[in-house]
Amino acid sequence: MTMRFPLSFLLATLALACTAAIPQTLPGWRMDLVAEAPQVNHPSVVCAAPDGRIFVAEDPMDIRTAHADATEGRILCRHPDGHFTVFAEQLHAVFGMQYLEGRLYVLHNPKFSVFVDDNGVGRDRTDLIEQTNPNPWALDWNDHVPANFRLGMDGYFYVAIGDKGLYGAVGRDGSRVDLPGGGILRLRPDGTKLEVFCQGVRNIMDVALNAEDELFTYDNTDEHDWMGRLTHMVAHGSYGYPHDFIPRRPYTLWMMHDFGGGAATGVECYTDDALPTEYHGNLFLADFGKRQVLRVPIERMGATYRVVKPAELFPNPPEDFRPVGLAWASDGRSLLICDWQHRDTKENVNVGRLWRVTFSNATAALPRPGWYEAAASGRKFAASDMELVRALAHPSRSVRLTAQRRLEERNNPAVAAALTALLSDPSASTFARMHALWALDAMNEGRSARQATLGLVQSGSDPALRRQAIRQLGFRRVPEARAALSALVNDPAADASLRFQAATALGRIGDAGAIPELAAALDQTDLFARFAAFTALNTIGRAHPDSWRAIADGLSSTNLRVREATAFALRETEDERLVTVLASLAHSSTNAATREEALRA
Repeated sequence: MTMRFPLSFLLATLALACTAAIPQTLPGWRMDLVAEAPQVNHPSVVCAAPDGRIFVAEDPMDIRTAHADATEGRILCRHPDGHFTVFAEQLHAVFGMQYLEGRLYVLHNPKFSVFVDDNGVGRDRTDLIEQTNPNPWALDWNDHVPANFRLGMDGYFYVAIGDKGLYGAVGRDGSRVDLPGGGILRLRPDGTKLEVFCQGVRNIMDVALNAEDELFTYDNTDEHDWMGRLTHMVAHGSYGYPHDFIPRRPYTLWMMHDFGGGAATGVECYTDDALPTEYHGNLFLADFGKRQVLRVPIERMGATYRVVKPAELFPNPPEDFRPVGLAWASDGRSLLICDWQHRDTKENVNVGRLWRVTFSNATAALPRPGWYEAAASGRKFAASDMELVRALAHPSRSVRLTAQRRLEERNNPAVAAALTALLSDPSASTFARMHALWALDAMNEGRSARQATLGLVQSGSDPALRRQAIRQLGFRRVPEARAALSALVNDPAADASLRFQAATALGRIGDAGAIPELAAALDQTDLFARFAAFTALNTIGRAHPDSWRAIADGLSSTNLRVREATAFALRETEDERLVTVLASLAHSSTNAATREEALRA
């Protein structure tokens, strides 16, 4: 018997079936389907342009294709009116993508490429890195490989590297990186100045930067009680994975929080102003295994951060909700979510969805300047120097960063003078002064504002601004900063984050004259500040092997914690002069503990 139903009933049934698969959100949020298969297949990573366009990359190789290293990936551009254009195709699996000033930067291992954006069509592809060479790369899956990246105020991309590592990645200036494991690579957007920022994590796929350029990652360690690790990633940090990981070692850094079993994927930080203030600085973590996006408020705790009352964004998500890449849309109130809509198994299927979850309650975002969209898109725009300087105080990081970069391009004495005046103005906002600092760094390495920057290290100004000043001086290896930094590294009145930054900067400057102050800092109780002190001693010893004797003298300390941390400063260092120093201590010291530590080292 054939049953007939009214059209209205069929449409209602179809709507109900579609609704059942839509992840339900918390009150105040609305979930909208932007695109789904076959229009978008197997979306892996997403980013937004300032004009409202959305770029989404597809990765069919890791669902339906036998050969994971095939070049079947492509990038689609969704325009504000809803139509799509093919931006690029015949790519390897894309897991990293950022839009910057009229160009789309794409990490599709083993290539790191950039395209010129011609209204949603990619032109003039340039391969900035020819071979990232993760090992073993794409035997079956594009997992644990170099993935997504973000831009910092210092003008560097920070790239999440999974524990397949990097082998022989060479920049356009000849700089080479070898990273046998997971960590963060940094490089200039022009493909130069490649450098390992930190290491010792597992399968991170993304990196989030907050308003101070502090970095955060999310990974899992399923061979060790399946931790879901949210980690604060710092310069020269070492997090122990895999060989110094379980049990936890005192010479490595540690995670902020363990979210338990899952499969970590995308990470974002909210740095705009369209959401209420309680969202500002929150992290958003995508978890493929949990079928969830976590909202994670954080706050400073010593030299690192701690998690405060995390919450799930989706109550009871459906089984086929599998979030991967995350990105904030250009409106600052919508989070874009790539959904594989499929478990990590190989099947000949076309699946995948792109979602937009939007904060639907009222907000009070400050309007963006009229010149912003063109300036952020790399087009001609009309804004005076002072309009750009004033925009450095805008509550949206994207506006501040755009104004900073446009000021850097103007690079003339009048702009430098205005930025130096802003940096020195105690009544100006902290964010404006931070961006002024890094704009001056890009223009002349900060030399025109050197005295103002040194003054910030010594002053009682906002700790956030002091941290940036210390970072900049260390980044540029400014020798005249040594005295101020040496005084700060043991200052009991100083916040632990300042002591951490001071020790890190002293290590980068590499002046052996800082050894006594760094040695005294080895007794600190803050994990990150103490780590920075013994890491800086190791860096100085490698740069100045004649200083190993002064560093190793800490093995003779009567303070157990100083002896222990001195030994950490000597770890994994192959240097004949260090061996000679240690052999001498082991042979001649009258202290049994010193001889034991020297032999162990």
